[in-house]
Amino acid sequence: MRRSLLSYFPTFSPVAVVLLTFVIGPPVAAQENPLRIPELNFIDATANKLVFPGDKSAWTRYHDKLDKLLLEGTGQVHMAHFGGSHIQADMWSMQLRHRFQNVVPGVKGGRGFIFPYTMAKTNNPWWYNPEYTGKWTSTKNLTRVDTAALGISGYSVTTTDTLTTLKVSFRGEVYSGYQFNRVKVIHRMDSSYTVTAYSKDIHVHISREVDAPKGYTEFEYDRYVDTLYLRFHKTAPGQKSFTLYGITLESDDPGFFYHANGVNGASTTSWLRCQHFTRELSVIKPDLVIFSIGINDAHDPDFSAERYERNYEQLIARTLQASPGAAILLTTNTDSYIKRKYPNKNGAAVREVMMRLAAKHGCAVWDTFGVMGGQTSIARWEEAGLAKKDRIHLTRPGYVALGDLLFSAMMEAYGDHVKTATKP
Repeated sequence: MRRSLLSYFPTFSPVAVVLLTFVIGPPVAAQENPLRIPELNFIDATANKLVFPGDKSAWTRYHDKLDKLLLEGTGQVHMAHFGGSHIQADMWSMQLRHRFQNVVPGVKGGRGFIFPYTMAKTNNPWWYNPEYTGKWTSTKNLTRVDTAALGISGYSVTTTDTLTTLKVSFRGEVYSGYQFNRVKVIHRMDSSYTVTAYSKDIHVHISREVDAPKGYTEFEYDRYVDTLYLRFHKTAPGQKSFTLYGITLESDDPGFFYHANGVNGASTTSWLRCQHFTRELSVIKPDLVIFSIGINDAHDPDFSAERYERNYEQLIARTLQASPGAAILLTTNTDSYIKRKYPNKNGAAVREVMMRLAAKHGCAVWDTFGVMGGQTSIARWEEAGLAKKDRIHLTRPGYVALGDLLFSAMMEAYGDHVKTATKP
């Protein structure tokens, strides 16, 4: 006879018991089940799982941390997702962020790392709105020069104006807003302007501290706020400019922080140009890193699976240097076409590389390519309104579907962990 979940976890909250019912108990209504997947007849639901071809110890540590958060309501789980245009738009990653932050009431967490893409004259995620003054020039990791100082955003913006400002507020129906009580502004330190945070509420007190070795200025608020105000100003004759690399919005609340970092057109080579990647990633120190880098490599006419594998080896090494013991998830390429006419057959080589890397380094693999339906499946996604006419990018509903599929696979893997941990 099956014992009740309460008998296994007598001190857990009812919310935790409901969650455990999802992952180790009988099925519940689809609209309540966090493991639900989109009802699309062209996807391969049997492929929608995480594969562990090697050592799983890093994932056991990650799942143990999920136990603390989801079953006890304590601690924070930090995830960092890297990629190209699939990630810069923050639709795929936003759906994952939304699903994780709403899986259990009361453990939302916070927003985490952001970059004001509008300052770089490129598309910004809809969910937060950067408003700025002054003239700014940008650098991104696709260029072969002036990229050495870049970090986890893959972008930088620089101003030489004497005084400029930045305001960041939240919008959109996915999440009503994020509150934070601590901010780290990651920026160039050498001959840099002074950055200060301020509030429209005169009762808010903000302390400021510069950590030059780690490359950021940190602000502590004496209460939670939902809008960021920054001022960049020249305060000494020797200061020449201000270069911004990114911002973290932090809180002390338990929950998930999903840091999305994408650069339109970026490949593994692009990300390796970011020499401050390790230093900046150590500021976040993620528990899980998701790499979705490969679609732009595969569209290179000179694509080399050997070079691609060497590049990924370096990215994995830098990640583990920044956050030793972190779990790593590699997602294979979405299906795509070249010039809308020819199926991109390099996707299979990308998948083979990821499986080898996962076996060698203890990573997990989610076969995006297989889940979508395999070669030419992007055409069916296009017919269903889930992919754009270029047969490379997805529409917002398509990215939402992709997010739901990956979330389901990740929660299934966690469910397997819980089943093992709860055997009588």
